[in-house]
Amino acid sequence: MTGLNFVSLSVHSQSLVAGHGIKVDAKEIQVDLERAPPEAKAELVKAGALKNMISNIYVRRVLANEANMSDIIKNPLILSAIEKAKERILSDAMLEVIDQKNQPGLDSIEAYARTIYNANQRKYGTPEEVRASHILLRSGEQDGKQKMQDILKQLKDGADFEEMAKSRSQDPGSATKGGDLGYFARGRMIAQFENTVFAMNMIGEMSDVFESPFGFHIIKLTDKKAAGVKSFAEVKDQLMKDAQNEILTQGRFKEQDRILKEAKFDEQAIEAIEKALSAKP
Repeated sequence: MTGLNFVSLSVHSQSLVAGHGIKVDAKEIQVDLERAPPEAKAELVKAGALKNMISNIYVRRVLANEANMSDIIKNPLILSAIEKAKERILSDAMLEVIDQKNQPGLDSIEAYARTIYNANQRKYGTPEEVRASHILLRSGEQDGKQKMQDILKQLKDGADFEEMAKSRSQDPGSATKGGDLGYFARGRMIAQFENTVFAMNMIGEMSDVFESPFGFHIIKLTDKKAAGVKSFAEVKDQLMKDAQNEILTQGRFKEQDRILKEAKFDEQAIEAIEKALSAKP
């Protein structure tokens, strides 16, 4: 639903619903929709969803009007709740004004993002990783070790590792992918597997047959990445968001400090309340 279509609709129908002396105008719904996140707008495309939203607004407005004309409005608790809601709405509105005033430009955001990046190099470190494929014959396989020795001999004689993994490996998670386990760092695999694969250095290198609690393995090293640090470009998008949020937060804290500078707290009264709260019932 575009703004243009909705404006055209409002020309023909200023009030989308009216009754009980209350109405819901097309213009105010348009304003609400323009402020709504994309996912909320997407939900309103469903049949009847927009009318339900308008109905809910209308019913709530009628009930609020009836409450205003009844004794409910005289209830001290209700009046207090209204005042608190008003305070929250107005303070949130002022925070938006403060954020707009402190909204930094892209150059300032990127400069701050680079400061965060340079001060937290260890946070963006990447561990050593390997990519490997394997063939597994599970524990309990009769003559499993000898069968794996035969597979290893065929591989050394030129048999294709991927095809052999598909036809002979008993690891259902990797066999269909030719034994490929993808990239992984230390701490992901069992000790026997990890110690073997991280000791390998030559791409294409195959291990001897070895045993783990899962059975007998042969590993082929397909890639190896040294430990390093992600570049600024790799983490820039998230850092820009973090930097913008941090700059706006600092602006809010500055306003908070300005307000609290003139505040006079009754420390004795606060302490008395704290003692009352901590007292055993």
